[in-house]
Amino acid sequence: MKLFDLHCDTPSVCFREKIPFENEISAVKEEALKTFDAAVQMCAIFTRDDRENAFKHYKDTLNYFKECVTLPINDLTATHTVLLSVEGGSIFEGDPDKAYDVYKDGIRTVSLTWNGENALAGGVLTDVGLKDCGRELIKNLNSLNIALDLSHLNDKSFFEAIELSDFPLATHSNCRVICDNKRNLTDDQLKLIKDKKGIVGINFYPPFLNDNNVMHNIYLNIEHMLNLGLENNLAIGTDFDGGQMAPELDCTAKTPDLYDFLLKMDIHEKILDKIFYENAFRFYKKLFDKGENIL
Repeated sequence: MKLFDLHCDTPSVCFREKIPFENEISAVKEEALKTFDAAVQMCAIFTRDDRENAFKHYKDTLNYFKECVTLPINDLTATHTVLLSVEGGSIFEGDPDKAYDVYKDGIRTVSLTWNGENALAGGVLTDVGLKDCGRELIKNLNSLNIALDLSHLNDKSFFEAIELSDFPLATHSNCRVICDNKRNLTDDQLKLIKDKKGIVGINFYPPFLNDNNVMHNIYLNIEHMLNLGLENNLAIGTDFDGGQMAPELDCTAKTPDLYDFLLKMDIHEKILDKIFYENAFRFYKKLFDKGENIL
C-alpha cells in the first residue's frame, strides 16, 4: 500500500531530544516509511503561539531536522519523500513578508495559529477572528502557492480564512458531529473545503475520536465524510508525535492495520487508496507544479 500522511510533529521530537529522524523514540521513522510502496510524510515545524523569538525557534528546529533526514525533501517524483509544513504562525512575528523566507526554506504548508491567539488569527481556545496581518499573510501564501492549513483555527477565523485561501486544507481534523471537540470540523466547514478542492486529513489522536475504539471511530468519521461527498477530499493526517496515541494505532508501522480494518468494514479498496494516498498526492502535485520556480 501507499501512504501520504499530512501531519506529524516528529521534527519537534528530534530537535528536543537531539536525535536523528531514525530513532527509538518517535512514532514516525524513515525505515517504517520505506516499507510502503510509496510514502509521503508531511513533517510540521511547530511553534507555540506565545513563544518569544518564535522565528529563531522555527529556524533552529527546521535546520536541525533537515540535517536529520536522509529521505529527499519536497520531491514528489521520489518514491519516498518528506514534505515540510509550519504549525503555528507565531513564527511570522507579525510580518507577512516572512512568507517569502519560509518558501525559500522549503515550507509548502502553513497554519496561522496553534490553539491560542497570535498576530494573525485565533485558535480553537479563543474567539478571536482573522486579523489584518493574517489576511496579508494569506495573500502572500497564495502568491507563493503555499497551502493554508485550517486545522487549529476557531470557527470565526476558519470561515474568514478559507474564503481568502487558494489552497485550503485541514491537515489533521475530524468531524465535530462524531466527536464534539472544537478541534474537529462542522459539516459546513467540511463542505467548504470540498467546494474549494481542498483535503481533510483524519486525525488519530484519541480525544478527537471520543477517546475509545479509535479504529471504529475513524471508520465513523470516514463514513460521515463520504456521505457528505468528500470521497476525493479525504486523506490521512495522523498527528503522530503530537500526543499520546492509542496502542493499536500509535506509529507509522501500524497504519496498514487501519487500512485492513477499514477494508473489512466494506470500504472499497479504490476509496481507501484515495484516502491513504491519492487525494493528498493529487492536491500537492498540483500545488507543486504551480509553484515550481516561483521566485
